[in-house]
Amino acid sequence: MSQDDLNKRIAKAQAEIDARNRPAQMSTGKGMGLGFRMASDFAAAVIVGVVLGLGIDAVFKVSPWGVIICLMLGFVAGVRNVVATATKANQAPRQGDATKGEGDGA
Repeated sequence: MSQDDLNKRIAKAQAEIDARNRPAQMSTGKGMGLGFRMASDFAAAVIVGVVLGLGIDAVFKVSPWGVIICLMLGFVAGVRNVVATATKANQAPRQGDATKGEGDGA
């Protein structure tokens, strides 16, 4: 076996290993993006609740009740958005697996 044959076999084996590992590496980025999306959705809901509460306090002169109530509503809306996004993300792979199995019937 010559040095060139050995180098070609090593390169081929390394390419196969890289091809197998690539989907695992790509899924990490997708999960991180989903996490950032859920965090920003939650933060946005809370911030909108606080701003809306400050507006209600200024218009109706009911300080601090507008902020307190709208902050709680914003928190609830943020948690609801995060739960909905997580549920949707968990169901997506299962639906893909189910559609793969339909064509494999006996």
